Amino acid sequence: METKFTKRDVVYKLVEFNPEITNTQIVTVTGYSRQLISYHRSRMKLPNRSPNRACENCHKRLSRYNMYGLCKECRPLSFTYEYKCAQCGAINLDWGHKAATRRYTKKNKKNPDLDFCNSKCSATYFFNRPKV
Repeated sequence: METKFTKRDVVYKLVEFNPEITNTQIVTVTGYSRQLISYHRSRMKLPNRSPNRACENCHKRLSRYNMYGLCKECRPLSFTYEYKCAQCGAINLDWGHKAATRRYTKKNKKNPDLDFCNSKCSATYFFNRPKV
């Protein structure tokens, strides 16, 4: 006689066999929905395992609601833009929203390889160059 297992029994047996198994792994093995797996785990008072997410730079654990993939300490570092002024040669560093805007708008400019620290350097560069 063939024994039929309910979905609840299948989930329980898998978790009993491997307590570190995640809901996503159970879904791939059984074909049930993640919502159903999560429901049965919570009803059986089993820990609801989610895959560990870590910061890309320092590998600290992240919450499941962090959409950046970076921790708070590493986030400002990724939004930095360092450039050398084409006129005066000064090295400047922008970060945060200003850096992201500068990086994005430089792609669509007439001279994307030229960066200036201020409008005075920009004017000096363009008015003092030889006419073509």
